[in-house]
Amino acid sequence: MSQMNPLNEFKARSEMLAVSKLAYERGYLCGTEGNFSIRLDERRVLTTPRGVCKARLSVSDFLVTNLDGDLIGESIKQSKKPSTELAMHLTVYAERPDIRAVVHAHPETAVAFTVAGIALDAPILPEAVLALGAVPVAPYATPSTSEVSESIRELVKTSDCLLLKNHGSLTVGRTIFDAFYLLETLEHYAQTLLISRQLGKVEALSEEQVQKLFSICSVYGMKPPQSSVKSGK
Repeated sequence: MSQMNPLNEFKARSEMLAVSKLAYERGYLCGTEGNFSIRLDERRVLTTPRGVCKARLSVSDFLVTNLDGDLIGESIKQSKKPSTELAMHLTVYAERPDIRAVVHAHPETAVAFTVAGIALDAPILPEAVLALGAVPVAPYATPSTSEVSESIRELVKTSDCLLLKNHGSLTVGRTIFDAFYLLETLEHYAQTLLISRQLGKVEALSEEQVQKLFSICSVYGMKPPQSSVKSGK
């Protein structure tokens, strides 16, 4: 396996701060909800602290841990502790060595679909078809316990975007902005589908239209998602 290029820690802190504020401003989390991380190198992870509103963070608030979740370096001297759901992030990095960032949020519309037991698998928006495919849902797991890590372990092997039933979302990427953009696409897709259902009719793309999208996805530097969407007739 090729060696992982280390990331500049100050740049990583700045990017995590930007995403933290964007996620809060967009309404993807509230209060002290949500947690983010960036894999700095083969041994270190930068993560958000627990119990802090993401809109009130500064670059110095983020913590560095090893892959066991233990604080290391200067972070040991801080009074803050890592997110209680850091183990979920570490599970992603263990299963997906290509991933360098994880965003866990609580987008209300997308999560509401899991509460209602309605799948997000209708191909209604080209961007969502290419970026998300059919969004898998991990079975309900008690937050901040090892149940969460186990619930997402298999799904994250083949999906960069998934939902945690009655809980939240998990998006991953090569950068924290990539992971955040998937979160944006997920919630936009869920909102559009919800409004379509309220208007009384959802006209999904046909199988032919979906396949045409897949045939041109390389133009956008993308690969077809591994989870299949449910095409219209």
